[in-house]
Amino acid sequence: MLPLQQNETAASFFEGYLDRHTSLKEFMDNYDQALQANHQLESLADMDSRNSSCMLKSRCYFELQLSKLYTNEIARRFEREVEGMYSCFCTRQAYVDGQVMTYLVKEQVEVEGSKPETRDFEVMYNASEMDVLCVCGLFNFCGYLCRHALSVLNQHGLEEIPPQYILARWRKDTRRSYVLDHGCRGIDTNNPIHRYDHLYKCIVRVVEEGRKSQDCSKATQQALADILNKLHLVEDWPCNM
Repeated sequence: MLPLQQNETAASFFEGYLDRHTSLKEFMDNYDQALQANHQLESLADMDSRNSSCMLKSRCYFELQLSKLYTNEIARRFEREVEGMYSCFCTRQAYVDGQVMTYLVKEQVEVEGSKPETRDFEVMYNASEMDVLCVCGLFNFCGYLCRHALSVLNQHGLEEIPPQYILARWRKDTRRSYVLDHGCRGIDTNNPIHRYDHLYKCIVRVVEEGRKSQDCSKATQQALADILNKLHLVEDWPCNM
């Protein structure tokens, strides 16, 4: 089950297009409409962010850093994670594997209709690479770090979010170029946008498989290197004719 905030995000994205009685065909027909509506809302949020600033609620430098970079809407969402750091009352190192340290972060979680309960979240951190990964999966789903990862970074004395966790798609100075999902209607190979969208999704699947182990990672890197070599040959082919 996804964490509560992730479920709320998914529900709001398809609000008005999806309910428990929606058939698969109706969902596929309405999917592009939902994407377009969401993209329009993000464009309006970009305009709002360029003309105003989000008020800060804390003195945490993480929040100050991203409030200068992110759109107001994403800054407000990230603000909830900064505030949530204070509900993470225990962050302790569980074990070390090479350069990767694994922490257990305890958090008081509100449960609807029940008393708050304590949950453990596992966070892996590589100090040399400043890589951080939490099992709650908020960064993968929403594109900004969770309170558990922030707690670990804060414990290590970091004052700034590592640059690899500041996504261009949420920056207020980004000019957005949206790519729609054309998978259900086929791919127009003459359309470079369709080609990009399709290839990007293929690569994401490859990366997801490749990250599962060191051997998979090595095999993936070698396969991608072979693909690049073949593509270079394709690019040079007309010159050799």
